[in-house]
Amino acid sequence: MKVQLNNARNLQPGSMNRMQRMIARRILWIVIATALLAGISLAQSGTDVKQKKSPDLTGTWTTTITPPSESGAPPFKLLFTFTGDGNLLATGTAGDFPALGNPCHGVWTRTGDHTFALTYLCLDFDSSLQFTGSDKIRGTLNIDNATGQLSGRLDLTHFDTNNNLIFNGCCATAQGTRLQIEQLP
Repeated sequence: MKVQLNNARNLQPGSMNRMQRMIARRILWIVIATALLAGISLAQSGTDVKQKKSPDLTGTWTTTITPPSESGAPPFKLLFTFTGDGNLLATGTAGDFPALGNPCHGVWTRTGDHTFALTYLCLDFDSSLQFTGSDKIRGTLNIDNATGQLSGRLDLTHFDTNNNLIFNGCCATAQGTRLQIEQLP
């Protein structure tokens, strides 16, 4: 069926014959139904994604690191910032020089629904800010699905200025919470 649009009479309101109006209504209802179904489908898929989404490590975490008791080192605070592209920054308050609390840089990755692996490097300096060596920290972290709390294990390897192994310390524990925005009143 051809509809001629070149005739001015066909473009004026009320000039469509009954068949043309029926076709126009059907097309309108099909467009409305398609838009409605697409909206419902998108809303449901968004809900499913939210329900299935695993905890994400991205963000800043305030942690307490507890070295193994045999180390004699007391627990200390460490800030971790995990970026969305798999990088991390860590800054802490730990120990005597060579400072264990120097800024550190590294990488992280998801290894499971609630588990993550990380490796980062720190440069150590003495009290006159001369380079004394470096540390490599490897670890595994978990996010508790119910509480959102962070926990895990960190292993430290210390190197001298020529990257020779000085010691490898096992099994410090990490506990932490995600930093939240606190809006002003």
